[in-house]
Amino acid sequence: MTEDAFAGIAGHPAVLRLLRSQTEGGRLSHAYLFVGEPTLGKTTVARALARTLLPEAPLERHPDFWEDDRRDNLKIDEIRLLPDKQPEHHQQSLQAFLSLKPAVGGRRVALIANAGRLADAIQGILLKTLEEPHPNRVIVLTTPSLSPFVVLPTVVSRCQRVAFHGVPMAEIANLLRRQDVPEERALALSELARGRPGWAVEAAGDASVVDRHRDWAERLEGLFGRPADAALRLAAELDSANFSWRGGDRGTEDPVQFALGSWQVALRRRMLDQPRRADWARLLELSYDTAGYLEQNVSPRLALECFLLECRKAS
Repeated sequence: MTEDAFAGIAGHPAVLRLLRSQTEGGRLSHAYLFVGEPTLGKTTVARALARTLLPEAPLERHPDFWEDDRRDNLKIDEIRLLPDKQPEHHQQSLQAFLSLKPAVGGRRVALIANAGRLADAIQGILLKTLEEPHPNRVIVLTTPSLSPFVVLPTVVSRCQRVAFHGVPMAEIANLLRRQDVPEERALALSELARGRPGWAVEAAGDASVVDRHRDWAERLEGLFGRPADAALRLAAELDSANFSWRGGDRGTEDPVQFALGSWQVALRRRMLDQPRRADWARLLELSYDTAGYLEQNVSPRLALECFLLECRKAS
């Protein structure tokens, strides 16, 4: 295959060097675990790896490619070798797919995005496949976290871990320009993306996203120097929006993470404009701590109250 399937991917030079080296040298791991926060490009890189290994046909109709990147939890019949009933979303279960010889290529490749969707019992079934890999099979798992509550340590230990990090603003802006996003909007979205090219590409199709970010930043600005009850009311408002989102349309972005992202951009601007003020750096650090707490099943309202009560002390 002469075409470089990794060309055009924004950022992640170390990851791409590693995968190119392993594919060109025939030193592929039987299983990879791509780790990094959502929308950094893990699944995009995984598909590029699959295209490199399976050049015979486009992935969407390649018989040697199996993929699941849905938001829903995977059921056990989608994974185990002998399912009780026909898998709902695939012609074959993952283990049945991997047990067969390649149909037209030299390998079979499987991708599971966000492996934390798998319940522990199903991860245990997957573990057997990772422990006893078939030759010429490659499995790629992605996860936003290596918390023991998300991916089992035994699963992690059977994979080559590949870390993904934030992409520079300039590279995200260039990616958006290549997709004909106007210059001013490309620059605005590249800043708001906070290193996440996938988020920027998706947000480019949302005409309201920049205004919504600006609104949340202004809400935070209006909190500085206000009484404590103002912080508590804002936390309650966001918690209510988060509760509605979790019970309803999961196709939209988590409102708490969206607001935190807006506030991080605003605090970073303050920190750069007033480098001698230590409180902006402290609040920015606290915002990242708050985002981390939310991934650990801490009460969103409690985490927001603690963060916003600290913010309202600034002026």
